[in-house]
Amino acid sequence: MTVGGFLNFVCDARQINSGKRKQALDRIVPMCSIESVYHQTIETLSKGYRRRVGLAQALIHDPDVLILDEPTDGLDPNQKHEVRGLINKMAKDKCIIVSTHILEEVESVCSRTMIIAQGRVLVDSTPDQLKQKHQCTLEEVFRKITKGRRG
Repeated sequence: MTVGGFLNFVCDARQINSGKRKQALDRIVPMCSIESVYHQTIETLSKGYRRRVGLAQALIHDPDVLILDEPTDGLDPNQKHEVRGLINKMAKDKCIIVSTHILEEVESVCSRTMIIAQGRVLVDSTPDQLKQKHQCTLEEVFRKITKGRRG
């Protein structure tokens, strides 16, 4: 299936029809920088482009809340920068929940940080407050708080 075929399938599944479909595709394709691969089959895409297509399908219906699991995992530094920029841009109008173990990502895109271990919320703060309170990096904060816990 091509990227365009897949996104049209997603529009069908979400009942995005006619003019609204064109509007959604015209918005999402450049937003996710997938113009150059729109007519390419998904199986031929790099991991970075596959991630972008996945993001496009999640955004095609313009949700108010978006949950992203490890959104930059496996991407090269330029792709990470672009995806993080997109998340920051969207965060002005949407609630975005990012699940990640990449603490650099937390610092780049999160205004609130929750550390959860074994199903329990151990921390609910901002990245800056955590670093200030513990006088160390977020990675060190994470290790201190979760030391001895598995989950």
